[in-house]
Amino acid sequence: ASGLLYIAELIEEHSRLAKTIGQRGVYAVIILHIIFYFTESLPFKQTLFSIFCHIVYLQTFSPSWPMISLTSITFIASVGLVFADHFLWFFYFTRLTQDARHQRYYKGRAAITAPSFTEVATFFGACVWLIPLFIFLSLSANDHAIPLTSGAFDLPVSWFVY
Repeated sequence: ASGLLYIAELIEEHSRLAKTIGQRGVYAVIILHIIFYFTESLPFKQTLFSIFCHIVYLQTFSPSWPMISLTSITFIASVGLVFADHFLWFFYFTRLTQDARHQRYYKGRAAITAPSFTEVATFFGACVWLIPLFIFLSLSANDHAIPLTSGAFDLPVSWFVY
């Protein structure tokens, strides 16, 4: 928890650098998905969906960043896509593990090898949760950002003159 708090503080203090790191992180995760598709034989539809999710996440790094509107379509879509992407990969790895167990139990050997817990956890951490967690931590930078436009409730200047 203290590590997450420290990262949130770094994002608050260095928001321009954090935006650059976040954008490059999205590109890196997209490249990782492409690499894993070719080297680890991950399914095309799930890989394509994850790439789409990360393209939507990239939209949160708009010119107004770190000011992220919680009611914007991009943010709401990002929240929904995080859950959809998580469950999509969760069900894929669950099915892969069950198929390997089934084959080992009924045929005596496993032609399908199930990934280990460490491999699955690493994949989830790097390719599914990293960027959404970064965006979530950057929401605290929104609290300390200086507003750039005047609000609707500004008082007229004449009210301040005695």
